[in-house]
Amino acid sequence: MRFSLAAISIAALAACGPSVAAPGSLADVKEITAPAEDTKVLAVLSYASWCGSCKMLDPKVETVRASNPFDGAEFFALDYSSKDDAAYFADAETLGIAGTMREIFPDKIKTGQLYLIDRSSGDVIGTVTKSMSEAEIAAAIKAALS
Repeated sequence: MRFSLAAISIAALAACGPSVAAPGSLADVKEITAPAEDTKVLAVLSYASWCGSCKMLDPKVETVRASNPFDGAEFFALDYSSKDDAAYFADAETLGIAGTMREIFPDKIKTGQLYLIDRSSGDVIGTVTKSMSEAEIAAAIKAALS
């Protein structure tokens, strides 16, 4: 079974509590949704269940999300576990960033990074990697929102 797009906004997380997503994993949310109208930054994890970098980065991002109010940011995971390029880009289209993701991955989709994307322009304004600390991740997201 292909897991499409994992999406959850901070507002929804606060409103719905822990029943929205399994603790510790952005990639566990399985509903496909377009970003809210007031979203400024899309934090998009290029994810695969078999990716070691993803397994290190995803829990850090979840910890940062749980402890910081990132008003204007929504977090998503584009799941590449099945290695289905068409499905990956179709999910990116749901977010309105298929062109951006095709620019990032012109030849081959890679996983294990969180891309901070300006929703209005589609520009990548930051990248988060597994080597970053939780404090560095929070700072990168805050910088993308300013």
